[in-house]
Amino acid sequence: MKLIIFDLDGTLVEFNIPVDRIKSVLGINGPILEEIIRSEKGREMLKVLESYELECAKKSRLYPGVKDLLEYLDRRGVYTALYTRNSMKSVRVNLERHGLEFDFVFTREDDIKPSPLPVIYAMEDVGVDKSETAMVGDYIYDYLTARNAGIEFWFFENGRNSDLAERFRFTPDFTFRSHADLLKTLERRFNEH
Repeated sequence: MKLIIFDLDGTLVEFNIPVDRIKSVLGINGPILEEIIRSEKGREMLKVLESYELECAKKSRLYPGVKDLLEYLDRRGVYTALYTRNSMKSVRVNLERHGLEFDFVFTREDDIKPSPLPVIYAMEDVGVDKSETAMVGDYIYDYLTARNAGIEFWFFENGRNSDLAERFRFTPDFTFRSHADLLKTLERRFNEH
């Protein structure tokens, strides 16, 4: 692997965005961003969503082992990217709060998952092939992004999403339950090559 793209919320940090409360406040039932984009009041709705994201970002918790994993990838010369449906403002708060750095950061202001365009851009920018790239995430949008980009999908089963693959009928290329597990798997993979 030469490029690994990470989701943020539920994959690297526990964000605990109150999705149901936000939907109730905004008066929507379906996927939040898709509903906002279709609404005539989209701008105002995005401001409401962002205010919740910023509050949650200030209290977000980094999953154990994330720092070790990212440091290992950096030492191995693996490019890393962050691709999230969250706002850039809330992402900045998270990155500063937890001292995280990536070669690329893509937010909803760039594009919205499951669009593969940011992934394709990153692959082209650093000159890596689809076979050398993976997407790491915890939700259906991450899986769809990986499939749309033609790359592997590594599923982080974080305790709150254990029925996800079954519910959405998808099969990840790899499933892990802790970042320490993912690190061990990557060490084995790199040592074999």
